[in-house]
Amino acid sequence: GAGASAATKRARRVRIGRPGYTVAKSRDPQTDQRCLTFELHYPELDSPESVQPRHRFMSAYEQRVESPPDRRYQYLLVACDPYETVGFKVPNEPLDRGEGRFVTHWDREGRRFTVSFYLMNPPEDEGGEANVKGKE
Repeated sequence: GAGASAATKRARRVRIGRPGYTVAKSRDPQTDQRCLTFELHYPELDSPESVQPRHRFMSAYEQRVESPPDRRYQYLLVACDPYETVGFKVPNEPLDRGEGRFVTHWDREGRRFTVSFYLMNPPEDEGGEANVKGKE
């Protein structure tokens, strides 16, 4: 079927290594939510106007790199042919899907893909920082 031909086509393509990347951590001064920003650089792309990097989240149980899987983490995967797919280990916490809280941007001229997201603050009664401090 179509899936088999796509897999065959993908296998023939030559990989050119991993993209360069930077990771930034910050906090929202109003909500104190943690923010993670990943910027990946794809300088060798021949035609950045016809390629769009893609991302997805993978659970610890789907991945095959770390064993046993640690459910406290999930993985952000970013793929852009012909580069290798890269994965980042991030906390397995709910993401804030509100307006402007989960953003991706593909800068075609600069060949840079940015993924930025905020993690929801844990409720105070579920082992959040307030609980930990109270155990003194």
